[in-house]
Amino acid sequence: MRKLMKKKAISILLLLVIAVFLIGHSSPKMALRTHLFTIFNGNSITLLLSDIEEIEYREEDDYPGSRFFIIKDPNSRNSFANDYVWGVHKKGFLYFAYEIGKC
Repeated sequence: MRKLMKKKAISILLLLVIAVFLIGHSSPKMALRTHLFTIFNGNSITLLLSDIEEIEYREEDDYPGSRFFIIKDPNSRNSFANDYVWGVHKKGFLYFAYEIGKC
């Protein structure tokens, strides 16, 4: 009986982790917010609540198949906001964000 409860708890925990991963990578903006949350730079909460805008990036040929975003937060002093470009590419039905650098 105790083994069954332990297996059930592990199964539920595993399903919860998978669901959080799938939801966190379901759209380009969610993938970017997930990436911002996982870098643990100390100001992640302010970045998560900031506006994300899609932009045209001048070096687009270097990153085929990617969409580019910038975080707009005029009040933020965070180095990842306002002039930092993020790329998002799609693999299957999931989106993954990565850092490109300053504009």
